[in-house]
Amino acid sequence: MTLSRRQLLQGVGAGVSAGLVGTVVSEPASASSSPSSDTRRVFVHPENGLLGDLLDAVEGVGGTTLLEFDNFEFVVAEVPSNRVSDLAGAAGIAFVEDDEETGIPDDWSPSLLDVLVPPDRSDCSTHPDQRTSWGLERIGADDVDPGGSDVDVGILDTGIQSDHCSLSVAGGRNFTATGTPSDYEDRHGHGTHVAGIAGAVDNDLGMVGTAPDTNLYAVKVLDDDGRGRYSELVAGIDWCLSNDIELISMSLGGENESETVDDVIETATSDGHLLLTAAGNEGNAEDGSCDEETMTYPATHDDVLAVAAMDEDDTLASYSSVGSAVDLLAPGTEITSTITDNEYAEASGTSIACPFVTGVAALVWGISEADGPGPNDAIRRTLTDSAEPVLETCEEGHGLVDARAAVDGDVPDADDSSSDREGEPTDRGESRSALEWLADAVSGLLERIRELFG
Repeated sequence: MTLSRRQLLQGVGAGVSAGLVGTVVSEPASASSSPSSDTRRVFVHPENGLLGDLLDAVEGVGGTTLLEFDNFEFVVAEVPSNRVSDLAGAAGIAFVEDDEETGIPDDWSPSLLDVLVPPDRSDCSTHPDQRTSWGLERIGADDVDPGGSDVDVGILDTGIQSDHCSLSVAGGRNFTATGTPSDYEDRHGHGTHVAGIAGAVDNDLGMVGTAPDTNLYAVKVLDDDGRGRYSELVAGIDWCLSNDIELISMSLGGENESETVDDVIETATSDGHLLLTAAGNEGNAEDGSCDEETMTYPATHDDVLAVAAMDEDDTLASYSSVGSAVDLLAPGTEITSTITDNEYAEASGTSIACPFVTGVAALVWGISEADGPGPNDAIRRTLTDSAEPVLETCEEGHGLVDARAAVDGDVPDADDSSSDREGEPTDRGESRSALEWLADAVSGLLERIRELFG
């Protein structure tokens, strides 16, 4: 729920939702768990970007500031439930929003494949010969030369097994309450499976990913049960922004929309990052209808590239969410990939479809010669314009992601930032600051004066 000072003064209520971590200010009893019934975990936004006044206001109602962020001017706090309205009405507070839950479906269950079980899981030399999933072949990623070299991909999930024989993890951070910030190991399995689809290495062992040369980062925003909060998601995105991670892949979803997360997504997009997410596993009527809206959040946000899932026979998966915000379709059913304990397993879901698109985005980004965040809109247009119509209904968005067509097509160059999806000019991630512009202008003027009077 969101409460603003203006709404309180007008006597009007408003509802929404929210998230968990950045810079820890005070250590909560359990950052991932729900706050006690007599307190509420909330995002608190200042009216004029002044955190000092905000922190005083939180303390003034008996609350505790838990988290601050590098790139966003708001905090996460734990506040007595009966004082949230007082906080929202305090001077200098723009609005207060509940920190809601996100995660993966409780029934996500990978199936281990006996044929791929190595005799000695810890000994990479005993792992089976490399193979590709049907999904990788269907989108043509096994038939392209680029591998996503020098592109950074943040896997915002349950972590990644860092010593898996088919994976190379470049780094990461843990934003959950369990473990230290440097402990981004996956003890659930979902994040490792997603990572393998996006970028398992091409080393002749086990499985190969869509973009095998990409740099994978384990951004652990979900705990070992696959649950988290929007503030953890915000903290993961915040970390990706601070570390110039070009692609932010989120195979997760929540029930509620959030003004806070909306702002974070829009900031990341305007800074040149491409955010991708699973559409959700809430199902569909299987009738090609355009009237259904079953997508989870943040897939419903326009700035996020949302991915639905299909079966091997080119039909929409029965579990896949659908809606007007779906952008692309990708394989999602019985996809073989890496799993924890140095094993391999099949799994299904739109969370499994999303990393295929993330991988293709890395392939295109890698040949665009962009150095860091920047041409996100151009990359997105390349993916959607090159998609293959399969369902011929609105359920697939632009169609099935097509690695061959995306790589062979009109790939944007590094400085292509011509326009956003609304047709407005944009220079996302590439604009210079006003100070830099002024310095150049002054320098040019001085040079002109020297020419005239030199």
